[in-house]
Formats: sequence, C-alpha cells, structure tokens
Amino acid sequence: MMKTTGIILAGGKSSRMGTNKALLTIEGKTVIERIVGQVEQIVDQCIIVTNHFQDYKFLQLPMVEDKWKDMGPLAGIEAGLTSSQTENNLIVACDMPFISIDTGKYLLTLLEYYQAVVPEVNGQLHPLFAAYRKSIVPAVTTSLTENNLRIRQLLHTIHVKIVKNQDLDSQGISTDDQYYFNMNHPTEYHRAIDFVKTKGGVRES
Repeated sequence: MMKTTGIILAGGKSSRMGTNKALLTIEGKTVIERIVGQVEQIVDQCIIVTNHFQDYKFLQLPMVEDKWKDMGPLAGIEAGLTSSQTENNLIVACDMPFISIDTGKYLLTLLEYYQAVVPEVNGQLHPLFAAYRKSIVPAVTTSLTENNLRIRQLLHTIHVKIVKNQDLDSQGISTDDQYYFNMNHPTEYHRAIDFVKTKGGVRES
C-alpha cells in the first residue's frame, strides 16, 4: 500500500469569521483537532500548513508555512505538497469539521490513475477536500508565478478526475451535504453546532 500524507490548510485569515475558525470548538474539541482525528484514520502522516506555528503547536504535528505569501489556498497547496514526503496526498481545509473518511479513502485510491481527484457533490466543486499527487508541484508553481490563483484554473492544466454523486453512490458512499460543510461565517459555525446537537454527534461515513 502506497504511503499517504494528509495536508491540512490552516493558513487563511478567517476574516469573515472574525476569529481563527480552526480553533473554534465543537463538542469540546477544536475544529482542527476534529479534522486531524478524521484525516489520521485515512493517511500515514499529517502536515499542517500555517503561517502561525504557535497556534497549532498543541497538535504536535509537523508544520510548514506558505512560501508564496498572501496568495490564498493555492499557496497552501504548494507548501503542503512541496514538504510532503509522499506522492499521494489528501488536502483538507481547516474549516470542514465533518469530512467523510470513506470519501477521503476513495479519492486517494483514484490517484493511481489521475494527478488530482476532486469531488463535485450536489453541484459544488470541493478542491479543498481533494487528493493530489506531489508531482503536480511544477504546475502549481506555474499558476502562482502567473498569478492564476483559482484552483479551478489549475485543474485545467493537470490530469484530473472530478468525482460526482453517481461515482460516490456506486461505492456506497454518502453524498450528504454535511460532509462537505465548511464554515466561513459565525452563522455557519452555529449551524455546525446545531448539526451535532440534532444528530447527537454527526455520523461518520
């Protein structure tokens, strides 16, 4: 079995949330701890991409910072993939508290055939819960050099598989929106807390 790395992007400014969203708590655990707990069930090792090492020291995981400053998630992808010791990687944004373990595993298996595997679920593309090969670093660097910061544009330059609802359904994997839920605003954080309360803890898929 090929070794894999989980790359958690925690470099954003959380400006819309007004506070560091990765450190908000749900059921007594920070959001980033929840994500690490889920990702560690899928991969062999984890890296945190952040420009604030002090904030995430408590996780006791390797950390790396953006080389390309203030250039958004694409810079985080570049930093994470460059420092990864494995060809196959699962990238997860730090504001997705309920990611599906089954989906993550499935995305990684498809890297045998593609350079990137990105879910498009219920009409929404999720490039920040997706699998990428380390070998795309030159393509990412080119995009950053040319100031093409949209991940969608990068996907046009590499061999990518877009995984849709029917692909996940065929594997018996749930496409419930909760697994792709991300929090940018305080109202979304409160919705996340409500999810947990109403479901007695969100079920893991």
